[in-house]
Amino acid sequence: MQKLISSTLSQVILDNNLDDSIKEFDKKVFIIDKNVYNLFKKKLDFLKQNSPVYLFEAKENNKTLTETEKIYAFFIKNNVTRNTIIVGIGGGIITDIAAFAASTFKRGCRLQLIPTTFLGMIDAAVGGKTAINFNGIKNNIGTFYPAEKVIINTQFLDTLPKKEMQNGWAECIKIALIRPSNLYAILISKNWKIKSEILKLAIDLKLLICEKDLNDKNERKLLNLGHTFGHVLESISDYQISHGEAVAIGIRVAAYISNKLEYLNKHDLEKINSLLDLYNLPTRISASYINKLKKHGLNILIRDKKVTSKLNVILFEGFQKAFIKQVDKPKEIFELFIQYLSKVS
Repeated sequence: MQKLISSTLSQVILDNNLDDSIKEFDKKVFIIDKNVYNLFKKKLDFLKQNSPVYLFEAKENNKTLTETEKIYAFFIKNNVTRNTIIVGIGGGIITDIAAFAASTFKRGCRLQLIPTTFLGMIDAAVGGKTAINFNGIKNNIGTFYPAEKVIINTQFLDTLPKKEMQNGWAECIKIALIRPSNLYAILISKNWKIKSEILKLAIDLKLLICEKDLNDKNERKLLNLGHTFGHVLESISDYQISHGEAVAIGIRVAAYISNKLEYLNKHDLEKINSLLDLYNLPTRISASYINKLKKHGLNILIRDKKVTSKLNVILFEGFQKAFIKQVDKPKEIFELFIQYLSKVS
């Protein structure tokens, strides 16, 4: 077992012996992605012998209040108390809903997470955000509730499909573009192997921001780079556009708007797009979604959870220099959003 990062929020551990990691837990229940369980049944089957297991069908459309109520019923059936450790095993959907359920049941139970996707390891499971979707808006209900431990087992990456890997690379690139770091140099070398160095750097960069601003009032909003626009794309496609694809396009939109508003020069715009291109991340959405975006996109944009009295959009004022732009007139930003997609679709 190797400690990667110990922050004021969560202890992040790299451990490829899952059996030993789980034996450390005392009273526990598990919420596991059904697909992950089937893929790793030999590795995970011992859990059912020792502790209650709730198998969850990890689809974005299932990340709802209705499904959360079923998890609460599972907790009640198994006498979950505040001292029970709730363990979420799966990708971002599982870590989001398991953490939300843990944070709200009996006003908060103990929580540990074992992310099984690249995206989950560097983003969804760290930083303390929990969420479910509501009324067509992604992550519209949630809490801030850091897990005690996040256990990273890279063996789960061996079976990830290409799309899931791309989802992770999109978030990894996002982190690298917010502020100068060594992560960019590693990414630009196009070493597709996910090493512990990449995981540690990406997680560390995120936690450094989250430690300063757990409740997302100031600097943490920078982590929303690509997400304000990306969540709109996920919603209008009924989540047929994956999170990573949406974030990658969202980063391109943010760079395009930054250039149009004269915050970002053309050279830096091309540098951002080149990094996304290097990892074969998308530039466009299907033309079939454009009309739906024009009809519903602005309404979804202004209902973004980070809207205060103004829309907060993360733009660039240079390469690896993201900043928070407060927008009085969201329609103008939305028109540039449409303009970009109309150019490339």
